[in-house]
Amino acid sequence: MDHRKPKTENRKPFASDWPFLLGLSLVGLVLFFYRLGVPGLMDPDEGRYAEIAREFFVQRDWLIPHLNLLPYLEKPPLVYWLTALGFKGFGYTEAAARLPSAVSALGGVFLAYGLGRALWGPGPGVLGALVLATAAGYVALGRILTLDMTFALCLNLGIGLGYLALSRGQNRLWIWAYLALALAVLTKGPVALVLAGLVWVIWVVVSRRALRPLIQIWGWALLAVITLPWFIYVQWRYPEFFRFFILEQHLGRFLTPAIHPEPLFYYVPVLLGLLLPWTWLLPWTLGHRGRWRDPDYRFLVIWAAVIVVFFSLSRGKLAPYILPALLPLALLVGHGLARLTGVGGLSFDSRLLRTSLLVWAVTGVALVALNFWPPALLARALARANLSFAYLLAVSLIFALTPLATLIWRRLGALLLGALLLSALAPRGIEQVSLGRSFKDMGLILKSCGQPGAALVGVQLYSQGLSFYSGHIFHLLGGRTELDFGERLAPEQGLCLTDKRALPAFTAAHPVTFFFLKAGDLPWLAEGLPGKFRRVASHKDCVLTAYEGK
Repeated sequence: MDHRKPKTENRKPFASDWPFLLGLSLVGLVLFFYRLGVPGLMDPDEGRYAEIAREFFVQRDWLIPHLNLLPYLEKPPLVYWLTALGFKGFGYTEAAARLPSAVSALGGVFLAYGLGRALWGPGPGVLGALVLATAAGYVALGRILTLDMTFALCLNLGIGLGYLALSRGQNRLWIWAYLALALAVLTKGPVALVLAGLVWVIWVVVSRRALRPLIQIWGWALLAVITLPWFIYVQWRYPEFFRFFILEQHLGRFLTPAIHPEPLFYYVPVLLGLLLPWTWLLPWTLGHRGRWRDPDYRFLVIWAAVIVVFFSLSRGKLAPYILPALLPLALLVGHGLARLTGVGGLSFDSRLLRTSLLVWAVTGVALVALNFWPPALLARALARANLSFAYLLAVSLIFALTPLATLIWRRLGALLLGALLLSALAPRGIEQVSLGRSFKDMGLILKSCGQPGAALVGVQLYSQGLSFYSGHIFHLLGGRTELDFGERLAPEQGLCLTDKRALPAFTAAHPVTFFFLKAGDLPWLAEGLPGKFRRVASHKDCVLTAYEGK
């Protein structure tokens, strides 16, 4: 195979960039914004972050995030601020809540194009951007409210600009790289600096470059000016903040399995799932030893590897943590595809590529069969996810037909069309999943039947989304929650009921008390509380009851 760069590639700016940008904009608008506000906000993450943003307006305190009127200091406030600005502009809607993620996802697609173009030209740039935009995990996380997509954009922008400054001598980019990293720190904390530093230092060492360009005094000064004021202010307000934020939420999660424990190789299947359907091209993309001589290729491999290995070594793990690794991997796949293209066609001189597509096709056929004859364990998992048979069958068929069509017609368009169709089905899947994970209907019912002085009690149960949709604050009876640290910081709020014996006096002080609990706990709750319980709403095994005393 000829590994020379296509002659059409041009690293200099030229006017014909706009068709690529327009096409990527249209793809991004469809994948990340179409029906963005249809699914209800899902617990726990979406409900939590939307409620924190809503409480900025309730508390009129934009410097200390609050959840359930209690200080919530697990993460810095950037995404909360952006979500609140969405509410200010568009009201308390699901689409407004998800705008930070959707805009960040679209920004990440443009970043992939810009980096790919700077490294190898517009062809690899646009293909890498399309691979990223159509990766299943990227589409899904671009359509739900979490911190991860905004963090990925800021972190990757900082890493990418820093690399261009290192490898191309464009020192003016350093200040923008550190600005992006500052925003990443304000999204998730100092882990952004650790990841960026590891990527840059490892590449410099492997490439036998000088370390001196990494010392950017003005960059660190800018970083400090942007990030330190918030951290210093919170530490001044709450002296326990440093111990909680750094020692528990960062070092504690990394070094101990106390929060979200998973095995060492947890991120191997997670990464393969997030990158679908392009997962099947990774062996071909990474299997060519000759490409390691390209310093840009080497940097992208190091970039992705640092993200995956770092979080694999952490004792606490969540699937979205490795989202930043998708961009460098997408650029590698895009670069490989660009090298195979002729005039709209694909060259199949690579046996590994043909094998990868064939394995993809066989896997797709197996998925189609599993829709009709699923094992009991898989059937139960799909039932919990609330995904319909018709939806799963459509996804499986397109997944199977995409590599088959590519092998038959040898057209890059067949591969891209199949990936686009699969990613376009993602919104429908999220809507179905949300039916089982959103307390929107219950929250709106509670809001409609509430009255002045009414109270909401969570009995060993708490829903952030129920608070958001109803506007009610929880009083908590039993069970540990993420609010425990905030309760210690602000015990004067009196939101924690010590035990069941406090309920008679509590309910007597309110005209009506709503209890949110598991259906099986209702008989236990009714013991010792004379009066009637009226079921108001239910969701799966959770019920909302109204208690009005005798």
